[in-house]
Amino acid sequence: MKHVIRGLVGVVAAAVVVAGCTAPGAGTPASSTPAPTVQLPAGRAAESPRPVLSGSPSPGATPTPTPIPSPTASPSPSIKPTDSPKAGKATGPITDTPFEVDGIPVVSKDHRLSASYVPPWAGKPNGLHPDATAGFAKLQAAARADGLRFSIRSGYRSFAAQKASFANARQQYDEKTARLYFAEAGASEHQLGLALDAWDGKNRGTAFARTPHATWLAQHAHEFGFIVRYPQDKTHITGYAWESWHLRWVGTEVSQHFAPGSNLTLEEYLGLA
Repeated sequence: MKHVIRGLVGVVAAAVVVAGCTAPGAGTPASSTPAPTVQLPAGRAAESPRPVLSGSPSPGATPTPTPIPSPTASPSPSIKPTDSPKAGKATGPITDTPFEVDGIPVVSKDHRLSASYVPPWAGKPNGLHPDATAGFAKLQAAARADGLRFSIRSGYRSFAAQKASFANARQQYDEKTARLYFAEAGASEHQLGLALDAWDGKNRGTAFARTPHATWLAQHAHEFGFIVRYPQDKTHITGYAWESWHLRWVGTEVSQHFAPGSNLTLEEYLGLA
């Protein structure tokens, strides 16, 4: 899978007209030489109060969601070990091709994309990479077997769409809240077409975090090549509040290291934090 994404990143760079750039997103790994398993840090269950971000928001409302328990890790036995990733160097605050570490694209507040970047799969369903779409279909089937249904509320977002989203958030919420839950244009991995917001069809924002769906994702997303990109109590690393619904496709070789209870961030795994 890693070889695939490294190749795809090359395709992305070549496909950009003005110059490409990109998570949330949120790529897949490169290099297939086995290496020692990454040591996972212990999970942390504490969670600070978070505002409700669903329906017609009230900037002052800040109920505390019930923290998701950290179940026993149960990685898929079919997953193969991956190389221990090497830390990369940023090419600048805004790039026309995705900043990456060991073939894994990273889009964040520290690694931003230019407005010209559009992934070659933007025209696919939900604007997602085909592997991410296939992985989510398997996730949906497994969840249905457990009595839960998921859909994709948001997939790929262009630079312009993210700009409008962030502007709207600043009108609805105070500045701090807007920046904790919404990315500025160029800083959203949704622009990669490798990230998606999972949905139960009813609950949004912190309300979703209190559902069985959020608990299920925390326990099983890694089995299908996804990670919960912004885990609990890791705002100081990711720059964003806990988003139980935001999944990032990285492929099963990498996602095995994000098993339940790890509370690991992509930045920590890639040596960027």
